[in-house]
Amino acid sequence: MLSIQRSIPIPRIGLEKLINYILLVGENPGINCSVIKEKRLDIGKGKGDITRFFQRIGLIEVDEKCGVRLTEVGNAVFKALNEDLTLAKMLLHLVLYRELPHYRLLIDLISEHEPVGVTELHELANRRIRELSPTAWLNDVAYKALIGLAIDLEVIEVTNNKVNIRYTASVSECIRKSIAITNNQKILRMDNLNNCLKQLIRNFDIKASLINNLNNCVEPIVAPGPIGSRNTYFRVIDEDCVVRQVVDAILRLPIST
Repeated sequence: MLSIQRSIPIPRIGLEKLINYILLVGENPGINCSVIKEKRLDIGKGKGDITRFFQRIGLIEVDEKCGVRLTEVGNAVFKALNEDLTLAKMLLHLVLYRELPHYRLLIDLISEHEPVGVTELHELANRRIRELSPTAWLNDVAYKALIGLAIDLEVIEVTNNKVNIRYTASVSECIRKSIAITNNQKILRMDNLNNCLKQLIRNFDIKASLINNLNNCVEPIVAPGPIGSRNTYFRVIDEDCVVRQVVDAILRLPIST
């Protein structure tokens, strides 16, 4: 089940500043929060809004003296930024998709209902959120911040007030479409997921490494595929866990610089 929180403080800051923040920290491990602010790459009190946000989604770690370093995930994004901006945007999208339930909900709703009106999408999101938690909601500021991030990352586009999915969302679409509902039970179709991802990510095969990390997420079952073949299927126990493990497997793929 999607875990919904009551509030999500997300800075509405342009993608260029977010990218420059990652590049600065990647090139200067341990840089102090105050120096980042001096370079006008963060705003807000204390650590700074971007620092808190990046720490929350697992891109950086901050020590007791406010020294900032990239995490393993942050380094994957940093390396991608030095090689391929499109790849870096995809990785950032996947991190958000993994870490921010509201963001994932919005992207999935757009995929299910596109083209969908901007206002209608917000209403759909809050309707779904209320079904999960009657006291939770997505306020207007947070909604606009999430939509803004998705636009900047080229995950979605808004034309004539209608929202559609773009190419950068292809990997998360592989994840979403690989989970089917059968008899009120969610089933992960591993071969479908692996084949979809191989077409998008340099023909890397993540099936073996992924299966080894899904123990707490799924229960294995084997179902017949087309005549002459067998596909591995998994009964989903925890969808959040599945999404996290798939994204983690992708983030662990080697990225040359």
